[in-house]
Amino acid sequence: MNREQFARAIRTACAYLGEPYVVVFGSQSILGSYDDSALPAEASMSREVDISPGSAFTAGTDLDDKLSVLDVFVGEDSPFHNLHGVYVEGIHKDTVVLPNGWENRLVHFTADDGSGAEYGRTGLCLDPVDLCAAKIIAGRTKDYEFVSALIRDGIIDATDILDRITRAGIQWSAAYTDDRGLALTRATNWLESYRSGAERSR
Repeated sequence: MNREQFARAIRTACAYLGEPYVVVFGSQSILGSYDDSALPAEASMSREVDISPGSAFTAGTDLDDKLSVLDVFVGEDSPFHNLHGVYVEGIHKDTVVLPNGWENRLVHFTADDGSGAEYGRTGLCLDPVDLCAAKIIAGRTKDYEFVSALIRDGIIDATDILDRITRAGIQWSAAYTDDRGLALTRATNWLESYRSGAERSR
């Protein structure tokens, strides 16, 4: 996915939702901070943008209806997906696992349409360190590959991720059913190992 496709997904999602901004989770939120030309290939391989409506963070919103709108009009196998090659996955905000305080570190990305910011929409994207912390806690092969590539290319430092996890702590979602202690131990051990290996290679 490139940044133009990312911006189009945000604009289109906002338009169908009738909202000025959305919150972007998942790997492609990295595009809110970096152009795809500055990223390793592993960091922009996904064709999916994980989005939660901005209104999900206010009281009284029927989130299920909003997520259905995203799935129908900009989701996988939608006309938008077929035309642009990328799609939106509607995400429930209560399913995310991130370092505490992540909401205060969101990166504002204006997805204008080239004719001026007047018509732009905003994607509130995860801070890159928060994103990497979430990926390492998730612990899937693709997550390790994603974070490894960012560390390898000097975009993110393993120490910064480790510090974010240990100092901020983790906001666990009620939907998270795996062993939290085990997930945290695996994440910190991996980061410590990665950091130690980098120091030995200097």
